Amino acid sequence: MKLTSLSDNELVTNLSDLLIEERERLVVQLEYFIELERRKFFFGYESLWALLVHEYRMEEKTAERRIWASRLLGRHPELKAMLESGKMNLSLLEIASGYASREKMSGLEFLGLVQDIQGMSNRAARRELASRYPKSFELPQDRIIPLTEEYSEVRFVADDRLLDQLDEVRGLLAHSHPKATIAELLKHLTGDYLKRHHPEEKARRAKERELKKHAQREAEKGKTGREVEERPEQPPIKIIGSPSAPRGVPQTPIVPRPMSRAPSQALIHALTLEQGYQCSYIDPTTGRKCGSHFGLEIDHIQEWSRGGLTELKNLRYLCRGHHRRVSFLQFGESSRYFRPKRQ
Repeated sequence: MKLTSLSDNELVTNLSDLLIEERERLVVQLEYFIELERRKFFFGYESLWALLVHEYRMEEKTAERRIWASRLLGRHPELKAMLESGKMNLSLLEIASGYASREKMSGLEFLGLVQDIQGMSNRAARRELASRYPKSFELPQDRIIPLTEEYSEVRFVADDRLLDQLDEVRGLLAHSHPKATIAELLKHLTGDYLKRHHPEEKARRAKERELKKHAQREAEKGKTGREVEERPEQPPIKIIGSPSAPRGVPQTPIVPRPMSRAPSQALIHALTLEQGYQCSYIDPTTGRKCGSHFGLEIDHIQEWSRGGLTELKNLRYLCRGHHRRVSFLQFGESSRYFRPKRQ
């Protein structure tokens, strides 16, 4: 069966079934691990970990994590339903288990903690538990540890606001630096700040402006006293109607369609001020607005190839994923997004 023959609803439904089946299979797998450890039967290997790594070629960290999860499930069978429902995963269990160990919680307290954070993202769960059980320590001082002549390790503590701002900068740099590290973000930010605010850079820009003004004054010296007003060229306006049309008959001016598909910088600024720099896609089923700031692209609401104009009311920001979705709905796989790249 080709997935291209499925409708949107069939595609989403089948994927949902696969994910549910995967969660159920994970729980069954953990139950098998429990029974193998109970029987201490490892097919000739010294441990369950060795069996998984050497016989079944499981990645070492994955084997350690799943064995740990099977033992936790053996002690708390109540976790089975949570894992099967999808509201709990191994990452959340690790977070809860870490806090339970540090706070010396009982089994019932641990299960209550798991109940409280089920369905949360990892970051939201860490924030919630950190607010409940704050660690009693002072913020450490920034540290710079030399590693080589060229590189050093930098350690510092960041609050949530700084992390959110770094995420936003990463979104703005998504086109040129799609996988930017924190070091690359800081390098870009410090370079941009120095370029804008360093006194030498300010002096250089001021000198360039002065030289430009001087050149303009020199060019004006040979002209008459009248100042020449420069006006931007405008496309000719066509008039419907013949030259012999009687006076008083209204004639409709037709401004020709702009030839440029790409919006001007001024139009981009106007779009940003009016709509905000965020993805404006709204899911037709859930009514949820995307609002992503990552890798935004400008989209013509009425397609350019079908007569849509490059004007403010016909433009919007879309993230890369939703731009691909809209293009697929409009043009199918003939969209430029789905053309194979040249080798």
